[in-house]
Amino acid sequence: MLIASRRTLARGLQAHVDSMFRSLLIALAIVAALPAEGAEGSHDTASARLDCRYARLAEMGEAPGPLESVLLPDSDVFRPILADQREPRFYADYRRVHFRGQDQLAEGQGPDIDVGMVAFGGEFGIWGLRQRRGCDGLQVSLFGVVFSQFNLDAASLDLLNSDYLVGPVLTYRHGPWSGRLRFYHQSSHLGDEFLLNYGIANGVQRQNLSVEVIDLLVSLENTWWRVYAGGGVIAFSSSQPDLKSTPGFVLWGLELRGPAWGWQNSTLRPVFGGSFSQLQATGWSLNGSLEGGIEWAS
Repeated sequence: MLIASRRTLARGLQAHVDSMFRSLLIALAIVAALPAEGAEGSHDTASARLDCRYARLAEMGEAPGPLESVLLPDSDVFRPILADQREPRFYADYRRVHFRGQDQLAEGQGPDIDVGMVAFGGEFGIWGLRQRRGCDGLQVSLFGVVFSQFNLDAASLDLLNSDYLVGPVLTYRHGPWSGRLRFYHQSSHLGDEFLLNYGIANGVQRQNLSVEVIDLLVSLENTWWRVYAGGGVIAFSSSQPDLKSTPGFVLWGLELRGPAWGWQNSTLRPVFGGSFSQLQATGWSLNGSLEGGIEWAS
């Protein structure tokens, strides 16, 4: 009875922690999507500053001014990775997915399935040392995002998996060089539809994966191109499964941006990006993502 009570209490605490974590993540994502305003008083406002996430080097002023303290900045000094599907932002995507090795997530439909991928998240600036007309400086932010995958070949469009990420971010820029350091929590959960319709009947057991990750990314960019590289480690891991025995991963890639042309008081620009990663847990096998399109800025 005592063992059963402890197990029940543990499950209850885990459910409570997961509920609090998901509520925090949703609140953070909503706040990150809203326009932030700089604090008044001794700190400068954020709204008048250059958005260095999307500004090119040629657009930065020749006299950017000194570094100034900014509360609740509404932009960042680090440009988001264009082709990385794990960036905290909003998107909906279609993919033809091929499973190498185990294909249980394909729900018995072969190694290739059609998958819908969605993300809901963003970053919320807390404080920064920023220039008014330049991009040198540093910033402290919080980010939160949820990534979900759906099997579009299943009759009920089964939710396969959801990953929740949340944590602090430190970003830095000096001229064409920029960097990003993160320490974040990741919690991954198999979808109920997947487990009920296929997983449980085929020996799949629910395991709520929980890890803490540290990663660092360094970027070098020019007017037309950008290259970046970095990596990270799993610092802490839940006991089942324990990923600390294979904790490493690396990430690198490139981006190209073409000339802009005006349209309806906005600018359009062709862009292309390639992002590549390798995980120690999968034997350092190569994963890649190539994306291209038109960047629309107003």
